Amino acid sequence: MKANRFPVVFHKALGLLKVTNTPYLLVGGLAVGIIGEPRVTNDADFIILINRKKLEAFLTTAQRKGFKFDREVVQETFDTRGVFRLYHSRLHIDFIKLSIALEKSAFQRKRKAKIMGRQIYIPTPEDLILLKLIPGRGRDMIDVESIFIRHGRSLDVKYLEEWAMKICDEAEDLRVWNRLKKIMKGRN
Repeated sequence: MKANRFPVVFHKALGLLKVTNTPYLLVGGLAVGIIGEPRVTNDADFIILINRKKLEAFLTTAQRKGFKFDREVVQETFDTRGVFRLYHSRLHIDFIKLSIALEKSAFQRKRKAKIMGRQIYIPTPEDLILLKLIPGRGRDMIDVESIFIRHGRSLDVKYLEEWAMKICDEAEDLRVWNRLKKIMKGRN
């Protein structure tokens, strides 16, 4: 796999989102690289506003633009998990269907940034922190820490705490709250 293929595939993904008029937010490692500390990643992750009906046209256009996928697998993962993956040049792009209240709030608060020569939409630092706290894997927690390091006292702590508690109440699980408090305690 050639390293220089990633920008080409990333631009193709942005073109797909534009031509299908699909609202999005770039999240994952690329967004962390803009908002927190740069890190190596071999994919792009987008939260997108899409429904099942629009998915069919999106996939048809993706296929015309050279993306590879198994339509049945994409439809199944879209229906069961709200995510799907498209491949291009041995690289992949992950799409996450906008579904939870936090993602809706993040869409309303989105910001513009420039990456690889293109203007794109990204979440606020607070929203990306919360989106990373939900899965809370090791890499996610390192990403959260990097955002705290970069933005420090400019973060809206009240917003973070309110949303962490909403997420916990909805899931009936305190893990997100506990992860946030642990990171914040380590920053004081």
